[in-house]
Amino acid sequence: MNGMNARSIHGDAEARRRGTLDAAAALLDEGGYAALTIRAVAQRAGTSTGLIYQYFTDKQDIFVALLEESQAESADFVASLPRTDGVAALIEALIPESARQWRRVVRMTAAWRDTTGATERDRSESVSRLRESFGRYDDALRHALVEAARIEGRSLTDDPAMLRFVHSGLAGVSDALVNDWGDLDPAELVTFAAHAITRGITS
Repeated sequence: MNGMNARSIHGDAEARRRGTLDAAAALLDEGGYAALTIRAVAQRAGTSTGLIYQYFTDKQDIFVALLEESQAESADFVASLPRTDGVAALIEALIPESARQWRRVVRMTAAWRDTTGATERDRSESVSRLRESFGRYDDALRHALVEAARIEGRSLTDDPAMLRFVHSGLAGVSDALVNDWGDLDPAELVTFAAHAITRGITS
C-alpha cells in the first residue's frame, strides 16, 4: 500500500507540474513573457501560488523549464532521424521541426531577454540547466551530421564554427517559413536550404 501511495503522490506531483507548465505556455502564447506571473499561472492552472512555488522558484524558472522541454524535444527528434540518405536529407527532415520550435520559442525568448537583465538571467540555476540542454541538443545534432556524412562517404568541415553555421541556416529558413514569405514555395525553400547548408559544411 505504501508503494502504491508513493506512486500516486509522485504521479499527482508530476500532473500538477505538467499543469503548471501548460498554463504558463498558454499565457506566453497570449501575452508573451510580460504576461507570465506566478499569480496568473496559478489562476490559469486552477491551483494556488503556494503550490506553484513548490515546483518553481519564480516565473523565470517556469519559463526556462519550458525552454528545456523544447530543447529536449528537438534533441530527441534529431536522434530519431534516419542517417542513411545523407546530410542534405537529414537537414531537410530537420527543418520543419526547427520551424515549429522557432515559431513556439523565439518570440518568447526575445521578450524574456528584453524584460530581464543579463545578471538576473545568468545567475539562475535554471539557466545553467538550460545551457546544458542546449549542449545536449548540439551533441545530438553533431552526432547525426557526422553519421550521415560518414554513411554518404563525405566528411564534415573541421571547424568550430561548423555547428553554428548549421544553426544559423536553420534559423534563417525557419524564420522565412514561420513568416510565410509569399513569393517562396515552402517545399522548394526547404530543399534548397538543406542542400545549401550541406555544401557549406561538407567536403
